[in-house]
Amino acid sequence: MGKAYLVSGHAGQRSGPSSVHDDEDDGWDTEVSAETESLLEENARLRALVVQLSRLVLKNVVEQK
Repeated sequence: MGKAYLVSGHAGQRSGPSSVHDDEDDGWDTEVSAETESLLEENARLRALVVQLSRLVLKNVVEQK
């Protein structure tokens, strides 16, 4: 299974010239960050469940032999 990578908080920042609206904080990036964090937490829970299920399956296969 592949490795999980955290998304950098700077990924959505503009690298071009500043605009008039750069000083305003409308909160959209905070919402995206919260959603991303929530998805990463859910991903971690699901991975733990997959590990647990895999161990149970392997244990049952070994016991059957």
